[in-house]
Amino acid sequence: MADPANDFSQFGISVMEKDKLVGEVVRFMLFKTHQNSGCPVKREELTQLVTKTYHQRNLPAYVINEAKNKLSSIFGYEMRELQRILPSSKSNARFSQSS
Repeated sequence: MADPANDFSQFGISVMEKDKLVGEVVRFMLFKTHQNSGCPVKREELTQLVTKTYHQRNLPAYVINEAKNKLSSIFGYEMRELQRILPSSKSNARFSQSS
């Protein structure tokens, strides 16, 4: 079984670079949480932090998961991915027709 701490080697970056990216995501989350308390942060914003320097496909997901673990263990914050539920067009059409 592979060691999760060494999984970043598949991205061709050093430990220091990985730690820097994770730190940037953690810092961004802390400042965004302080700035807009209770307001969700879009995953695209976090992905842009990582991909502005590195363009590997799975790197943003890995860095975000590492940041999630760090926020949980150090600060006691829980990062969760929320799913946006949009009303379907069929239910809107039925509602407008019955009115």
